[in-house]
Amino acid sequence: MLNIALLIIAAVTLIVMFHPRLTKSESWQATLTPLSSIIGSGFLVIAPLLASVVGDSSPLAVAGIVILAYAIGSVIRFNILHAEPYLHDKKGHPAIYEVELFANITLSLAYVTAVAFYLSLLSTFLLHYAGYGDQPIVEKSITTIIIVFIAVTGYRKGLGGLEKLEAYSMSLQLSIVVALLVGLSVYNFDFVQSEQSLNFDYQDRDWFTQACILGGILLVVQGFETSRFLGSRYSAEMRVKTMKRAQLISGALYVIAVIALLPIVQHINLQHIQVAEIVEATGLAATALPLMLIVAAIMSQFSAAVADTVGAGCLVTENSAGKLTNNSCYFAVSLCAILLVWTANLLEIISFASRAFALYYFLQCVVALVVSYHHHDHKWRHLHRAYFSFIGTILALIVMFAVPAE
Repeated sequence: MLNIALLIIAAVTLIVMFHPRLTKSESWQATLTPLSSIIGSGFLVIAPLLASVVGDSSPLAVAGIVILAYAIGSVIRFNILHAEPYLHDKKGHPAIYEVELFANITLSLAYVTAVAFYLSLLSTFLLHYAGYGDQPIVEKSITTIIIVFIAVTGYRKGLGGLEKLEAYSMSLQLSIVVALLVGLSVYNFDFVQSEQSLNFDYQDRDWFTQACILGGILLVVQGFETSRFLGSRYSAEMRVKTMKRAQLISGALYVIAVIALLPIVQHINLQHIQVAEIVEATGLAATALPLMLIVAAIMSQFSAAVADTVGAGCLVTENSAGKLTNNSCYFAVSLCAILLVWTANLLEIISFASRAFALYYFLQCVVALVVSYHHHDHKWRHLHRAYFSFIGTILALIVMFAVPAE
């Protein structure tokens, strides 16, 4: 009975997601790119990652991570409103220009790596459930085909075409997530009624090591910065509004998911976390969930890759001062991702990408500080500077000491 109910809930949610009021809403379309990137990065893995570090304190840890991510997002939102007018004036505002240029180069490399990594995971996941096991050449070939599909869509149909891909994959993913949370709520109710206690088998670490790992887990919820590079289609005010919305939706989902997944997570191996094992463990709540989550896991990696392709393409266009079109940049980014798929060890270089995201956020704090000192005369400017300095200090520590979670 529960299985049928969950399928109905997923179907109803999917119908709502495709309602014309949403599909034709410019505001919702602008929300999808950051939302896809944030949720796609690690929705299924964040609960076991946290449990492997802090056990039953995971809800507090994820709340802290979400709050810090929102604070970082507020720095980028400040820059969207107050720094963007100065970004391309190399002579008039050299400090802002140089810092932003270095930040964007760092981020573009991280995006390309992330696209290759997400789609490689997708291919590995497909082969695993198709029963083919470890087939590196086949995996890379499937990954290449998917990247080419994204590249052709971006080149021929531009940002609008890629946003449609995000909308389809994200709508399907969110409908399954809603069904998952309902199914887990029923399981958790029975768990509480049975008066059982949570028991996690995880390594005992000192507080500094725990903090370093939590700093790496912060980067699982990155992706909100993609709003920064959608200026060719959306106004600054629209991007600020929709970035806030994407962070609030994803933040709520992450907190709820971590709390809901903890009774399930205690049944998996926290010493060697694998997505496939997490998916299979959800069958304890309802037998329909593993199959549904296979689809959700595939869609999450796909939507995250599309969102990062959008972010990288628009970023390169911005750095070229309009000499290159978004469409051609999407294609170029995809070619670079294909090159990485066939030549690099993605498990090794993804640690670079994680630190690169943190470094980008740190440099955004530097940009915000420069703007607040020289170009933003506001009654709260002293508070702004203290705030940007505080967030920047945390990010500098993450760049230096964090253990990448991805």
